[in-house]
Amino acid sequence: MEKLLKSKYYSIVVAFVIFAFWFMCYMQYSKADHMPSNYLVTFETIGLIVIGIVSAYLLIRHDDMFYAVPWIVYTPFVFSRPFDTQTIPYSLFIAGGLFFIGLVCHLIRFRKKLKMGSFFAGIALIGVSLVLGGINTNAPFLKEQIIFTSIAGVGLILIYVIFASNVRTSFRRTCRMLNNLGVLLCIQVMVSINHSADPLSFLITKNITVGWGSSNNIAMMLLLTFPCGTYLAIRSKGPKIVLYVFSVFVQMCIIIITYSRGAIAALIIGASILFVITSILVFKQERSSSITYVASVAGFTILIGIGVILFINTKNEYLLPYANGFKENITHINLTNFNGRNPIYENCIAKFKENMLFGQGLYAPFYDNDVTGGYQWGHSTVIHTMYTMGIVGLVALGIHFAQKYLNLLIKPNLEKITACVCMFASGLYGLVDVSYYFINYMVVLIMMLVCLERTIRLSFDIEE
Repeated sequence: MEKLLKSKYYSIVVAFVIFAFWFMCYMQYSKADHMPSNYLVTFETIGLIVIGIVSAYLLIRHDDMFYAVPWIVYTPFVFSRPFDTQTIPYSLFIAGGLFFIGLVCHLIRFRKKLKMGSFFAGIALIGVSLVLGGINTNAPFLKEQIIFTSIAGVGLILIYVIFASNVRTSFRRTCRMLNNLGVLLCIQVMVSINHSADPLSFLITKNITVGWGSSNNIAMMLLLTFPCGTYLAIRSKGPKIVLYVFSVFVQMCIIIITYSRGAIAALIIGASILFVITSILVFKQERSSSITYVASVAGFTILIGIGVILFINTKNEYLLPYANGFKENITHINLTNFNGRNPIYENCIAKFKENMLFGQGLYAPFYDNDVTGGYQWGHSTVIHTMYTMGIVGLVALGIHFAQKYLNLLIKPNLEKITACVCMFASGLYGLVDVSYYFINYMVVLIMMLVCLERTIRLSFDIEE
């Protein structure tokens, strides 16, 4: 067991387990009408309880807290159905309780000391801002909001402090975990497309959903993971280089077929920065490795480029509607109302002016009408923060961003630059959609920051 936990294949095993539980639940949906069977909740409950037991066991049994990190990172993606604060599965509370018991036992048994990590101030301020959001309103949802945000905010802060104090792992190990997460999400998307009634029609419409999130959510997470595969390719030798480059291109292709235009723009910018830097650095490697890397990138680029060109210019009558649908989805940008975002932004700014200090609160409805159902995300991390948490939230978010990027850009190296591109690409997309406050993104980001503690303190971090 110890040998497996320390091996480079450990996160693959965890990802496989998470996928297996997700797959069993997702297959409970009918292809025709996508209605779930009565067994979905049963499979979901079994999966979450198993995850809780395994996580608790690892924390109680082993001194190395990193063994529990992949379970924390991957678990938000085990859900094959969406839910909110009103419909949280009861088994999630059981799994959380088991994890908490394991965490307490771990701290007692191994006498772990706690200290503030490199990113503590920003994370703590965001947590406090979440709780204070809307505090000066008389909204009917205020009590429920304070309770929920207190649990979520305090929980994230405590998890960060506990793990950042004790997890000391290499950047390469972290990258393997995140790259495997990206591959896991790609496989989920492929299964989702294949399980639809008409895969080709499903493929050319922006309606990909894997349960825990939809197209925009999937693209956002892959923006956070794809740079890790590039780093692994640079630091590898032989056939592994081709394998890692392939994993990067698969993630990039999935981002494209989500038809999330903001994510595609962020991908182009982030990938350009990363590939320019890595292309410069790769020639400092062994000649055989540098040639393999450049050839792999060029080869996959040419193959995908030729495939796309042939597809969108097809003369085949059967494929023509799909090709036209692909082109329409990629190029359709309504500059008049910014794809429907302008009315949302205008409403958020107007409501912000009513409660500028603490905002309207995280639960506040954007519109009180039948079109949105009352609540809608602000389609921008900055505007969503401004609307829900006011000036206090904006200041907290600004301090967090400054702390995050300064820690990564001081004495920069390939490791820090890679992490910076991960956060920059997903953060750039967050300007036109909400990245922060989406719980899956927050969990992965917090654990990523935890794993970066050692890298920040070293000039390089390339050990196995």
